[in-house]
Amino acid sequence: MDYDRLFEDAYVLVLNDYSGNTIRFYSEKDLMGHLFYQCRKLMEQRGFPQPLKLYAEKAVFSRHAKVDLVLGDNEILVELKLEPDYPGVNKPVVFSTKDEASGSGSIEGDLDKIIEYANKKKCAHFLMIDEDGRHVRRIATQHWLTIHIERGHEKRPIHYLHIKNDGRP
Repeated sequence: MDYDRLFEDAYVLVLNDYSGNTIRFYSEKDLMGHLFYQCRKLMEQRGFPQPLKLYAEKAVFSRHAKVDLVLGDNEILVELKLEPDYPGVNKPVVFSTKDEASGSGSIEGDLDKIIEYANKKKCAHFLMIDEDGRHVRRIATQHWLTIHIERGHEKRPIHYLHIKNDGRP
């Protein structure tokens, strides 16, 4: 069963729903929930064996460190980040660098994690949606992509970053 292809198909479906204004994200858990749903739906459609091997916030290497989304027998490990842009939210929700985060989660830290996972022979994905563009400016070394969503009567650019690291050069 190709869990990697399944995850990539699921995140494209989620981004399509998001850009079509079918769904909206207010937290990283919203993003995780929609990805989990699409993964499950695709697993059922494609005849993956049951019970389905799909987990949210699963400890893989250490009982203290949990991976946001895990597919298969710990084959596909996914780290997620979301920087929402809606009124009343203290900014930033997510920190760009480890120094900014003072030890808690950061984009830079999650990018390091997917390298670590790949070094441990796992296929790792990092997916982030940056609604206000703050992190696009701060993490400029990565290749950010843009989709447009309708908010009110205008189309707004939303940036997202998908990085896959499977240990291959």
